[in-house]
Amino acid sequence: MRILFAGNPSIAVPALEALSEAFTVVGVLTNPDRPVGRGRHMEAPPVKDTAIRLGIPVLQYERLLGDARTQVAALQPNFLVSFACGHYFGPKFLALFSQGTANIHPSLLPKYRGSAPLQFALLNGESHTGISIQRIVAKIDSGNILAQETLSLDGTETTQSLGDIVAVRAASLITDTLERLCAGRLVETVQREEDATFSSLLNKSDGLVDWTDSARSLHCKVRAYAPWPKAYTTYQGIQLMLASVHGPVDTAGEEPLPPGTVCGTVVKHVKGKGLAIACKDGLLYVDRLQLAQKKEMDSTSFINGNPRIIGSVLGT
Repeated sequence: MRILFAGNPSIAVPALEALSEAFTVVGVLTNPDRPVGRGRHMEAPPVKDTAIRLGIPVLQYERLLGDARTQVAALQPNFLVSFACGHYFGPKFLALFSQGTANIHPSLLPKYRGSAPLQFALLNGESHTGISIQRIVAKIDSGNILAQETLSLDGTETTQSLGDIVAVRAASLITDTLERLCAGRLVETVQREEDATFSSLLNKSDGLVDWTDSARSLHCKVRAYAPWPKAYTTYQGIQLMLASVHGPVDTAGEEPLPPGTVCGTVVKHVKGKGLAIACKDGLLYVDRLQLAQKKEMDSTSFINGNPRIIGSVLGT
């Protein structure tokens, strides 16, 4: 098996490393370097840096047109593996891989097809999610399932921490799946279209908090939007990002609101738990915060610099 690996972010790095040890990876397909930060310096995708370290040829394209297909064909791959790639694979491109294709998708398909499966699993307070290895077909995330692995969630995960877990587990799952495929020991499962749900692309504005929501739903939101786009509200007209919440989701809202408390009120600060903020049905403890143009800090440090936040109403 001669693999072309297509991917971009750090979540895909362990899979590339594992495949390069178990199989022949003839090339890596990734996006061009991007300008980042205030200085707009050029930054390479993490997958590119890994490929260079492993001595694997790198191809960088925005779109997979004729020139891209020619360069890929010159590497003589016969199998395509993609993970968090972002490229559209048309029929002419897919025809280059005589032994087939596989995509790593971090959900239990057909649930949460689309671009933000980790975030949506956390937003919806799922007790478990998983990883699917699927065939690549024209309709997004609807190919036959080659393998799946279930991951239990304890209600403290963020998108970052869950992504770190997925990255490691996906690496072993894809290598095991391809080994079984080569040995003829895989049975493909057709996805049930009637069970399909979808995750949409996130925007910065999605992070805005409505304090009339339940404490549980806001606990999920803060975790789902860490590290991006981050849940946020306002304090004295300035954007205030809510970087982290205290405890597992099942504890959110356990403490009732004082009578007559307006949603969004910062009721108190409890050392070791954070700022207690009034939601529809109870208190939510936020333990890390960041004012716009300032550094992120723990709640105790934030209170030391902003003592008047106690008793204020956020989002007004």
